[in-house]
Amino acid sequence: MSALFDVIASMLFGGTLFMIVLTANDIATENQSTYNGDMLVQEMLTSTAQLVEGEFRNMGFGVPEHQRTITYADSTAISFLCDLNRDGNIDTLKYTLGGTDELLDTQNEMDRFLKRKVNTGQIMSVGAVTTFKLRYHTRDGEVLPIPVPWDRLTEIHVVEVTMEVQNPYAPYRDAAMVKSGERNALYSSSLWQQTRLASQNSRR
Repeated sequence: MSALFDVIASMLFGGTLFMIVLTANDIATENQSTYNGDMLVQEMLTSTAQLVEGEFRNMGFGVPEHQRTITYADSTAISFLCDLNRDGNIDTLKYTLGGTDELLDTQNEMDRFLKRKVNTGQIMSVGAVTTFKLRYHTRDGEVLPIPVPWDRLTEIHVVEVTMEVQNPYAPYRDAAMVKSGERNALYSSSLWQQTRLASQNSRR
């Protein structure tokens, strides 16, 4: 009888140990996936943010004093003038946020294209983002209404940009672990917010 108890105890102990090993392996795999995802979104966000910040700071460069710099300003779109190539020719740059229906081939259902257009050229994607929001402040700190009325575009002194990037693919979570309202995959996220993005050339 004691031998039977020993066998049962050994099986229970072995089963418990096996479950601990499996759980530890799952945690290690999840942590590694999260780390890789964090690195990926940091790289994606950095390249997109550098372009946006550089061009927004140069809005109005080379534009005559009597001519308005920003021609359209909404929560997810902006159009402005600048001498992009420093060749004396004024260019029109437009940034817009695409819809989620344009990136159906990625796992992340929140992915959108951030689009850029120069003059009458083709609309080009400069990156995939999950959030791209714009707010506009006057010199006195007033937040302008969205979209900014045509007669108040010249009051824009600071453009506030909030941008988020998530990895397009991520390990799916165990269905039993997903609570109501939670997402079914381990998406990493990186947020960039620039609240003092002002150009000396846009204050007209």
